[in-house]
Amino acid sequence: MTQEIEIKFCLNPDFHADIAGFIEEICAKEQKINNLGNSYFDTPDLALRRLDMGLRIRRCGDQAEQTIKCRGQGVGGLHSRPEYNAPVSGDRPDLALFPASIWPQGCDVAALQQALSPLFRTDFARTTWQVVYQGAEIELAHDRGEIEGRLGRESIDELELELKSGPAVALFELAARLLALGGLRPGHQSKAQRGYLLAGQGTPWALRGTPLPGDLAGLVDDLQHHEACLLAQVDGAAPRITAAARALLAQAQGQAWQAPLRRWLAAWEASPDAARLYQPDYGAFLLAISRQLHGA
Repeated sequence: MTQEIEIKFCLNPDFHADIAGFIEEICAKEQKINNLGNSYFDTPDLALRRLDMGLRIRRCGDQAEQTIKCRGQGVGGLHSRPEYNAPVSGDRPDLALFPASIWPQGCDVAALQQALSPLFRTDFARTTWQVVYQGAEIELAHDRGEIEGRLGRESIDELELELKSGPAVALFELAARLLALGGLRPGHQSKAQRGYLLAGQGTPWALRGTPLPGDLAGLVDDLQHHEACLLAQVDGAAPRITAAARALLAQAQGQAWQAPLRRWLAAWEASPDAARLYQPDYGAFLLAISRQLHGA
């Protein structure tokens, strides 16, 4: 088992960040490019999704590996969850290769195995660099490709910073430098979450009918939920983003994220459109909140 800790960013298709210059500046090494083909599996009644698990087979050249990701946490672009990997042969995952301890008591794993079927695919080129930064080993990855389900396709253009070893604070510090390039938005949706929607197995984005939560993590979740609604062109999403941002600002006194949030909110209220979600201040305050919640 490994505990995946990564920070994900989506790139603005209308803005090209100077990634090459950033790579040179941080002295990243060992550039590699791999073409990755991924098939995601679940049962017809989405038993794995209801367990907050994601199951895939990833192929790279003549190698294949199955991975199951278990319940974790995600806030402001930070994703942290346990995952289990095992080599696999054939086109179907073998659940027996994962530890029995990952399944809830009473779970009929054999029945799950029998009911598994492929739901969607992701195919992308991954360029990776290895970075040693402030005593930590970090992998920077740039993924470009597409997600394909029965309802259509969506492009993938993401940057990920994954902590391999060392202090988490270094991951956040490096992410802050990356954000300063501009044209990046903290990515709170995984490829799998997007894939379920394209497979027709997810709930379409819609405004929440519940009052704003009072806790910090809940407010960030509400803001990013309505961010996704805005990007999906759901009417009424912009005022909900404003409301969540104002509620966050009310809790920001003395916090490191107060200044970037205040600046971003002023710009957003002057012109509430999707381009504002790629401004450095937007990512900066979300990253700082994530860091606070993570205790880094």
